[in-house]
Amino acid sequence: MKFKFLLSIWVTLMISTTNAKTHSPMSQDEAKIRSTIYSFSALADQNAFAHLGRLFAPTITLDYRAIFGGEPSVATPQSLMQQWAGFLPGFDTTYHELSNLNVVTKDDSAMVGVDFIARHWHGDNGFWAVSGRYHFALEKVADNWLINRLTVSNVSESGSRDVLGTVGKDAIANLKARDKRLVVVE
Repeated sequence: MKFKFLLSIWVTLMISTTNAKTHSPMSQDEAKIRSTIYSFSALADQNAFAHLGRLFAPTITLDYRAIFGGEPSVATPQSLMQQWAGFLPGFDTTYHELSNLNVVTKDDSAMVGVDFIARHWHGDNGFWAVSGRYHFALEKVADNWLINRLTVSNVSESGSRDVLGTVGKDAIANLKARDKRLVVVE
């Protein structure tokens, strides 16, 4: 009898603790910021470039020095989506996994840090993964939080970068084939 009583108290505590964690207060702005960041990876993996482009400010600074060297670059959403559309759909599958997302807001700007693992498959043997931390800067424009800076740090890799040289030739054909499955809502 005592065991059942203690068990019922434990279950009640676990449920209330879980509910407190999963339903903790979050501002609407933070929810929009988090949605933007999680959409960033999901839309990229789905090659949904028209929707992905809406997440960016009119000018974006990209800093991939930790992966590819060089210098930071500046792009528009249109030019960035064209660049990614000529590359990402060439893979059979990509999966950008995010974790440990932290948001700091001040007025109409936000900084977001999030750990990532970006996995890329091509063919039977082509695989490359890169992991590290994304650092996003966002600005609030009207009612939207838009990414205006993306920096990558703390990078490690597995697989082979050789796969990067082979995917461009398949990107456009793969994107066209995938776009045939789009559902248009009018």
